Amino acid sequence: MLLELIQVTLGHRDRLSRTLSSKEWQDVYEKAQKQSVAGVCLQGMSRLPKEQRPSEDLYWEWYGVAVQIQYINAKVDKQAASVWRKLKDAGLDAAILKGQGIATEYGELASLRQSGDIDVWVLGGYRKVCDFVQSTFPTDDVAYHRFHYNMFEDIEVELHHRPTLMRNLIDDRKLARWYNGFGADRFVYIEEKGFAVPPVEFNRIFILTHIYRHFLFEGIGLRQVMDYYFVLKNDKTCKKEETAKILKELRLTRFAEAMMWILHTQFDLENDKLICDMNEKEGHFVLAEILQTGNFGRADTRFKGMSTLRRMSKHGIHLLLHYPSEVIWTPIWLVYHKIWRYNKQRRIRKYLKKD
Repeated sequence: MLLELIQVTLGHRDRLSRTLSSKEWQDVYEKAQKQSVAGVCLQGMSRLPKEQRPSEDLYWEWYGVAVQIQYINAKVDKQAASVWRKLKDAGLDAAILKGQGIATEYGELASLRQSGDIDVWVLGGYRKVCDFVQSTFPTDDVAYHRFHYNMFEDIEVELHHRPTLMRNLIDDRKLARWYNGFGADRFVYIEEKGFAVPPVEFNRIFILTHIYRHFLFEGIGLRQVMDYYFVLKNDKTCKKEETAKILKELRLTRFAEAMMWILHTQFDLENDKLICDMNEKEGHFVLAEILQTGNFGRADTRFKGMSTLRRMSKHGIHLLLHYPSEVIWTPIWLVYHKIWRYNKQRRIRKYLKKD
């Protein structure tokens, strides 16, 4: 019923298939929160005929959540613009990724998309980003693709020297060659927001890789799926043969086909907007995982009480037959990243101590 409510929100149906009880509405509300789509779903609920809406008490509780989301969105938009301007003033080209960047694709629903942290792709590579971070808000909190940037106390900011990654280091190099083909001249400046975002051609692959990575190693919610819906819905430049080639090179075809099935059958995305064929069987598997895990896996109770190592092992085995490449490479990548991070942190600490 949550998926039906999403379809109402997106304008693909005008009512639910049946009237829900108070208990069922409470369940839909709780699931919408776990999937981080409560804000946008309020819009769908408001479009329902009066006899299908929930109780007044639940409506006003839900409305309060949506107002809070709108307030936070306005605040995070300003903070994102502030970070972007600071980078620009330092002579660095940057674009706001994911969250506040993707929200610009939502149209009238933009203010109701639940925001997260601020992710910024900064061109120039690791050294340039590191120098900027250490000269403004020094930190050794670095990972393979990003620095934490402690500019605000109430919102997490990540400056990405790599916009994303894959754990298969061979595929990661292929991915790097692809995203390095995008320069600042292709960024799109959103005047009313005060920051730039990547073009839709970038998000067509980038958002898919982001969803894929979180699906495999943390869990994703319907918010990320809705993000991708709006990316493809607004994409007027897709060349399917070229896109299919990129998907194949990055071993993303199977996951992309599953996502196309979900977007077409559950979100009513039109056929001509799909970037590849659909895989119904894999789509059922991926959708079941999404509904089970919720946003960032916070609703997943299957591995509750297990140690981190055991949970990772169980989860990896669960996904091994579906996406073997990333799962098999994970132990290698974890060791590689630990060594990479240790060396970078050692140099940063030495630099900060000397400074």
